[in-house]
Formats: sequence, C-alpha cells, structure tokens
Amino acid sequence: MKQNHIVSIDPALCIGCGLCVSDCPTATIRMDGKTAVVTGRGCIQCGHCQAICPQGAVSLSGFAEAPEVITPSMHVDADSLLGQLKARRSVRQFSEREIPPEAIRQMIEAGRYTPTGTNKQGVSYTVLQQGIQEVEAQAIRLFRGLKRVVDLVYSGLRGIEIDDHFLFKNAKAVIVIKGADAVDAALAASSMELMAQSLGLGVFYSGFFTMVTRLSAKIRKRLGIRRGEKAITTLVLGYPAVRYLRTAQRKPADVLVD
Repeated sequence: MKQNHIVSIDPALCIGCGLCVSDCPTATIRMDGKTAVVTGRGCIQCGHCQAICPQGAVSLSGFAEAPEVITPSMHVDADSLLGQLKARRSVRQFSEREIPPEAIRQMIEAGRYTPTGTNKQGVSYTVLQQGIQEVEAQAIRLFRGLKRVVDLVYSGLRGIEIDDHFLFKNAKAVIVIKGADAVDAALAASSMELMAQSLGLGVFYSGFFTMVTRLSAKIRKRLGIRRGEKAITTLVLGYPAVRYLRTAQRKPADVLVD
C-alpha cells in the first residue's frame, strides 16, 4: 500500500536548472525565480524529480532506503535480454532442490520496482512455501468440480487426470500476485519471471489456480486478499528437472506501422 511521502527541495543545493520542472508528469514543481519549489498539488510521488536532479537537491520523506546511483552495470545487453525471452519455457517439472530465501526476495524486488499506473504501487504478493500442499488441496477439490465446465472451453484438459499436484506440480514455492489493477500486477509478474529465469529457476503461470481463487473466500483469506483486490496471476516456481535445448517457433509479429 502506497504511503504519503513529502517531496522537498533544498534551496541551498538547487541550481535552478529546471530539469525537475520539465520532467514532472503532474506539473507539481515550478520555478520561483532561480529555485525550484514544490506546489504540493497533484504529486504522485513518482520520484522523477529526485532521480533527475544533478545536485541531489530533491528528497522524498518516509522511505527506509536511499535512492541508488544509476551505473552502467545496471543496463542490460539487448541481445542477451532478447535471447533470454526466446529461451524461456513454462516449466512444469521441478527438482527437489530448495529455493533460497534470497532468490524469493530478488523476485519480489523485481515486482516492486516494476512501474504502475500513476505510481499507485498497489501490487502485493503472497509467497506459499510451507503452506503449498494445504492450499493446493483446497483448490484441487474445487477445481475437480469445475472440470466439466472447463473441458467445454479448453479442450487441452480433457484427457488429463486431475491428480493431487495438478495445480502446483510439486513446486517448491508459489507466488500469488494480487492487486486491484490487473495490468499493474501482470507487469510485475512478468518482471518477476525474468528475474526467476536469471536465477536459474523455472516458472509457469497457474491460470487454473488463479481462477479457483475467485470461487473460494477461504482461499482468498489464506492468501491475504483484501477488499477491492483479487489474485491476478500465480507464479509456480522451482529449479527445473528438465533442460530445453532450443527455442520454440513463433508466428510473425502482427504489426501495423502508420
């Protein structure tokens, strides 16, 4: 949940360059003579003013961490990134290797730093590890009752047996991405999947589990889904027990250039 943070500009450090004024998306900052000042109207606390100031004159209150200096090492090689996107597969066969807490933390960080509309920062996460089997068992009971309906709209499931591990595939961790805005949460999930890949983890999106959360108040309570929120997507995680040797072919992109 986003908190209220106050933007301050130190007049002793401000050189009046106007960069913060021109980059503010809500025109909250203006020039007063040769010094930038905050009007206090419309600020979405996005931090652009702080990020762009060459003098470090801008600060935002209420954060436990200081902003980091952007360095060349933070930039990702384009060919490597595209290669990673091409190489990804939905992994449904996992090894017995445990996922270290640091890997989960890095995935959450990837979601936390993903942009949100108007800087709402309204995405939250539930990590299932010890409670995976109990939650999956609850969801499986519901899903088995839905299978006939699902079979009508999804033929790929008709010949598959719904066993006790159908939803999570014996994974070592599950992260449910929650929020009121589906786009914000889905973007966070995509960033988290990229981070998981870079850590050597396999991931698949359990759309069926996400669907079941809509039907069970008990599961929603267990996942900490608050009023106005819903589970947007579910990442199922583990170290792969399989190795893919080549990329999968894709249709040409459908692009209109005007």
